[in-house]
Amino acid sequence: MINRKDALEGLSIFVQVIESGSFSAAATELGHAVSHISKSITKLEERLGARLINRTTRSLSLTDVGQVYYEKARQIVGDAREAEQSIHQLQDTPSGRLKISLPNSFGQSHMQPVIRDYMLRYPEVKLQIDFSSRLVDLTGEGFDLCVRMGQLKSSNLISRKLLDFDFYTVASPDYLASIGSPQHPQELKKHQAIKYMYNQVPITWDFCTPEGETLYVEVENRVECNNLPMLKTLVIAGVGITRLPSYDCINEIKQGKLVRLLADYDMPTQCAYMVYPHRLHLSAKVRAFVDLALNHFK
Repeated sequence: MINRKDALEGLSIFVQVIESGSFSAAATELGHAVSHISKSITKLEERLGARLINRTTRSLSLTDVGQVYYEKARQIVGDAREAEQSIHQLQDTPSGRLKISLPNSFGQSHMQPVIRDYMLRYPEVKLQIDFSSRLVDLTGEGFDLCVRMGQLKSSNLISRKLLDFDFYTVASPDYLASIGSPQHPQELKKHQAIKYMYNQVPITWDFCTPEGETLYVEVENRVECNNLPMLKTLVIAGVGITRLPSYDCINEIKQGKLVRLLADYDMPTQCAYMVYPHRLHLSAKVRAFVDLALNHFK
C-alpha cells in the first residue's frame, strides 16, 4: 500500500530537483541532506516503475517519461504552493519565490529602481530574474510575470501598460558631419547601419510615410548585435546610424551626443507592458510588484 505522505513528499522533491537543476541545490532549498533527496527520487522511480531522471556526475536531465511526469507534478505542486500562498495573502505579506522575465535593455535601464525598492520592502520574497529578449512561456516555464515590448497578441494573460515609446533613428553629430544627414528613409542605403538582431535575425527597419504607408528599408549592415547598450555605444562613437527605443536614447539626444533623424517617418508609438497569468486571486508577491512598477512609471 502506497504511503500518501511519502508519495506527496517524493513528488514535491522531484519538482524541486528539476527546478533547482541539481540534487545538492534542491537539498539546500528544502533544508534536507542530499542523501535524503536522492533516496526520495529513487523511491519515487521504484514506485512508478520508470526512470525519471538521467544522472551524471555533472548534470541531470529528464527522460521522456520524466518530462511527462514533471508537467503533471509541477501543476500539482504549483497548486499546493498557491494554496499555501493564499494563507499569506490573507495576511497581505508578500513571500515566497517571485520569478520574472525582463527584456535586457529595458530591464537594466528602467526596472532596477523597481526591483531595488521591492526587495527592500519585502524581505520574505526570494527573487529570480531572467534578463532575456526572448518571448518566454509564462505558465510553461513557471514565470510569475514578465515585461513585454510592442504590440501584444490576444491571449488569456493579463497586461498592464507601463509606458509608451517610439523608435528613433539616430546618429552622432561627428558621423553626420562627415557623411551627411539622410532626408528620406531610402537614403539610409547609402549609410553604415548598426542593426539590432532578435533570435539571430536582424530586425527590419520600418518607416511610416506622412501618407500612412509603411516603408521597409534594407540597409547595409556594418554591425549586427543583440545588445542595445552596445548599439548605443557604437552610434555615439560615430560608427554608423542605428535605431533605438526613445527611452534608451532621449537623454543622449538632449545632451547633444546623438541627433534624431527622419522624425517625420516614425512608426506608430509602441508600449511596454507588464504581463502575468490570469488569477482569480492574485498572490500578494505579484500584486505588490505590479503595484510598485505601475506607481514608478506613473
